[in-house]
Amino acid sequence: MANNKWRIKEAVNIAEEAALKAMRTGAEAILTEAIDETPIETGTLRRSGTVTVGALPDGAQVYEAAESGSDMKDAFPGPEGKEKAVYISFNTPYARRQHEELGYNHPLGGKAKYLEDPFNRNKDKVLKRADKQVKKALQKER
Repeated sequence: MANNKWRIKEAVNIAEEAALKAMRTGAEAILTEAIDETPIETGTLRRSGTVTVGALPDGAQVYEAAESGSDMKDAFPGPEGKEKAVYISFNTPYARRQHEELGYNHPLGGKAKYLEDPFNRNKDKVLKRADKQVKKALQKER
């Protein structure tokens, strides 16, 4: 008699880990494009762009680090959150307004929709890569 054991919990953990890793890599690529499209005056808004896994960062801490030009790792004192999600965010008090206001003039470069446009251009590619990485990780565990 053959004895097959289904290890569903282990499979789910493997799939989630592979997906989050691939999504983080994709989010970093989107952030790189978004930074290039972010309006610039002092550079604080561009420096405040982050990718986090599990939770949004403390926006005030990221803003303070971005404004002072200090190392961004100082803005993330605790462990990443528990949520199975990857976030791309810009963390200044004016980030949302700069993103949404289509009528603003940006003489030093950048534009409105600086995160939305790169996200929309890349989301399908990131999801396909995550799907491929999950399948690869699960096949490796056979």
